[in-house]
Amino acid sequence: AAIRDVGRALGMPYADVDAVARAVPQEHGVTLKDALKRAELKEQYNSSEKVKRLVDTAIEIEGMPRNITVHAAGIVVTDLPISQYVPLAVSNDAIVTQFDMDTIAELGLLKFDFLALRYLTIIDDACSTIKETHPDFDIEKIPLDDTDTYKMISKGATLGLFQLESGGMRQMLTELRPDSFDDIIAAIALYRPGPMDSIPQYIEARHNSDKITYAHPLLKPILSSTYGCTVYQEQVMSIFRVMAGYTYGHADVVRRAMSKKKGDVLMAERASFLEGAAKNGVDEKTAVKLFDDMSTFANYAFNKSHAAAYAVISYRTAYLKQHYPCEYMAALMTSVLGNLTKLAEYISECARYGIKVLPPDINESHMYFHPMEGNIVFGLLALKNVGKQFIEAIIRERRTSKFSDFEDFINRMSQYDLNKRMVEALIKSGAFDRMGVYRSQLLSAYEVLIDKIQQKDRNNVAGQLDMFSMTASVADTAPKYDYPDVRDFSLREKLLLEKECSGMYFSGHLIDSYQKHIEYLGASSVAEINAAEDMADRSAVTVAGIVSSLTPKITKKGDRMAFFTLEDRYGEIECIVFPSQLAKISHSLRIEAPLFIQGSISVRDDEDLKIIVNDAVELVENSSFSAVSQTQVKPQKIKEAPETASKIDIKKPISKVFLRVPDMSCEVYLKAKNIVDIFEGDVSVIFYDSSTSSYKPYTAGIDASAYVLSELRSILGNENVVAK
Repeated sequence: AAIRDVGRALGMPYADVDAVARAVPQEHGVTLKDALKRAELKEQYNSSEKVKRLVDTAIEIEGMPRNITVHAAGIVVTDLPISQYVPLAVSNDAIVTQFDMDTIAELGLLKFDFLALRYLTIIDDACSTIKETHPDFDIEKIPLDDTDTYKMISKGATLGLFQLESGGMRQMLTELRPDSFDDIIAAIALYRPGPMDSIPQYIEARHNSDKITYAHPLLKPILSSTYGCTVYQEQVMSIFRVMAGYTYGHADVVRRAMSKKKGDVLMAERASFLEGAAKNGVDEKTAVKLFDDMSTFANYAFNKSHAAAYAVISYRTAYLKQHYPCEYMAALMTSVLGNLTKLAEYISECARYGIKVLPPDINESHMYFHPMEGNIVFGLLALKNVGKQFIEAIIRERRTSKFSDFEDFINRMSQYDLNKRMVEALIKSGAFDRMGVYRSQLLSAYEVLIDKIQQKDRNNVAGQLDMFSMTASVADTAPKYDYPDVRDFSLREKLLLEKECSGMYFSGHLIDSYQKHIEYLGASSVAEINAAEDMADRSAVTVAGIVSSLTPKITKKGDRMAFFTLEDRYGEIECIVFPSQLAKISHSLRIEAPLFIQGSISVRDDEDLKIIVNDAVELVENSSFSAVSQTQVKPQKIKEAPETASKIDIKKPISKVFLRVPDMSCEVYLKAKNIVDIFEGDVSVIFYDSSTSSYKPYTAGIDASAYVLSELRSILGNENVVAK
């Protein structure tokens, strides 16, 4: 960040600054001075005066506050008006102290951190829905030893669960295979910088008691519950007390130093610890190693009470997802209503459970996502231009009786603030589709119908009757509205209307029309790419989707480049086309173009992943695919570095994946099996056991995308992964 900010201030070309910034290792705690010891940055630094000035200036500002930040949950409580104690400021309409949290603490003021967790709302919403059909349900009384819940967690099926849904955490869970609440606590505490280094040792010791070791016998009572690994702050406190004779109060000083990441305070305890350990008969070498290990670990240690509180929420979300998937997924999707990428990801997860997310329905939809007969119906509030008060009025009116048809809806809702834009959005979304009239007919007639009924309401003011209203039978036998005779919209037209009114598709996705070509090319999904936490910068990827937005740019040199958003059924990702590639693919680059993209990933701190486009080919529709020759549907092979090009995997549809392993209990087998379990699919998996020269079909299938195959090859080696 320091390099990029200085580069902007010095007016240096973006590409030059970017090359220097990328030479800084993506490792926690690395400083620019550390980076200068690495060959890549050192070479640039020594060969250019501009780079030398850039880095030297960046070193001067590195570590300084870049901007004012506000603690998201920190509340200072005082007995008198707080302005009598500290200076105040306004940040985004919030009153904040001008002092940071350390200064506030030193002044003796009281600060609480109130965590506003989205998942507490999700649990509450899910429970409210469950009680509609199970009135006695109580989340406080669910068993903490539910076998099915732990099986689900052990499979890594934890998408949408509190603290457990990241790709790295899911992989750890499949190796750990939790079967108790303590395991969930440990998993949450371990999956953090610092303790994370102990994960392999912890998992190995948990499954094999012979691997449990203690640096000193005094540690066994303290670390036995975590298989010889130091996981919690409380354990560090106990080590100081038992090994070095610290009092509870003195040990708490150490704990506070850890929780505030005050390494200097912790290091000041070194001499005291070593002296106390010697008095308890601990040899100096063991005591020194133990203290050094704790001082490194303690900067990131979780206190167990915090991990336990988190684990309660994690377990409850897992229990709800396992036993009440419709209710839980509905609440989960409601919580990300404005995040289309996350919404698409959770809709995909629903499909794994056989749950359909149904389009809006005027007689069934609630304000938010809601279960309906084993599926989930879309919430009306997700539609653009449809207000909350109007939806509340629809639901109230519906309690009397459901709407019989579109005219009945207009008639009954005219007493409320009936807005034409709201009605138009409801029609476009398909909310009236089950009433037997095409969307095309409703869009042609709704304005006329609304005007007629509103005019009738104006005429029927208090005390006035038209000549026909005297006879009830006339109204009862009045003919229904005669809708114009127009054709129904095509699926493509319906999808575009749905996208317009809600930002997403209900009846399918435009990309579905090109699925045969996509399967032939073996493209990854956008969700797979975005979920790959450990994807390295410049990793090769292939992806297919629809161009949903396009922004042309002119570089400083006057060349044309472009930014565009590519979306598939499960997400979207930004793509960048530099001038050298734009000329080659510009003829295919337009809004709604179906494209297969070959490129490389751009990874930057605090930014979403982006794809640098190397090549693109337009996808062929399913109806035409079989008639097209293979040379027409494959892009040209990209000329690039061998290590990148080798990862590009364009192939025919895969029916089987063969995985060769040394034996069926080795570490690489377990890792490969975890990948298969996480990325479930329809492609058969057969392991080849080299120790017995035998083929062993696996019980689960795999989603044999390019990304998944590349992960397997990174574990087993290219020659040991064969897709047929």
